[in-house]
Amino acid sequence: MIALLKIEWLRMTRNKKYIFFTAAMPIAFFIVFSSMIKGADKLFVEQFMLSMTTFCLTSFAFFNFPFDIMEDRNNGWNETLQKVPLNKYQVITVKVIKMTIESFICIVLIFLTGYFLKGIQLSLSQWVISGLVLLLGSVIFLSLGLLLTLFSSMQTASLFSNILYLGLAILGGLWFPLNQFPKWVQELGKCTPTYHFRELAVGYIDKGNIPIQSTIILCSYCLVFLLVYVFLSKKRDTSL
Repeated sequence: MIALLKIEWLRMTRNKKYIFFTAAMPIAFFIVFSSMIKGADKLFVEQFMLSMTTFCLTSFAFFNFPFDIMEDRNNGWNETLQKVPLNKYQVITVKVIKMTIESFICIVLIFLTGYFLKGIQLSLSQWVISGLVLLLGSVIFLSLGLLLTLFSSMQTASLFSNILYLGLAILGGLWFPLNQFPKWVQELGKCTPTYHFRELAVGYIDKGNIPIQSTIILCSYCLVFLLVYVFLSKKRDTSL
């Protein structure tokens, strides 16, 4: 497993640009939209930075993570790994570690943008804890990406990824505050995993405590996604 981690590390360091491209769009949205709203208060800018950080991290679950796994499956790398004493869950764990490192880099990039370009002033503990809860949320959210790996076609997976990525971002209040939507949309949005992912950090900054309810709901989503993945994965393996 350590050897595979080293291989994934080499692959990641040889393709550093895509990590920065992953963070580039949320950073651009953050700078542009927070600048368009004249007289935007300090709290709005802080919350929008956290929203765009969440938006960035969800892209790992919808694109980077599942397509990394699917690409290995399609290019024969999985067949090579079958010759070593690693099961598929150990391979997935290595991918999760890789995504966690990349997510950490993106969090740092967006937080630095907020600090230097938008003048966001948080205490050291607020920066660290909000970053850590978002990092934890990103790991939990990867469970959704596992479901996308069950598609045999990358084109089909890409279609669903884009729909989920944009749809859950809007419904979860990552782009626009939920209170700007009709009440029924607000109620629907508060049921989405993206809403509770965002709330991990926003709730902490607003109230000084990590929201337990959002943590439980997000972990519940994770458990459901994992159970569905294991069930469907075993069903597919037995049918082959």
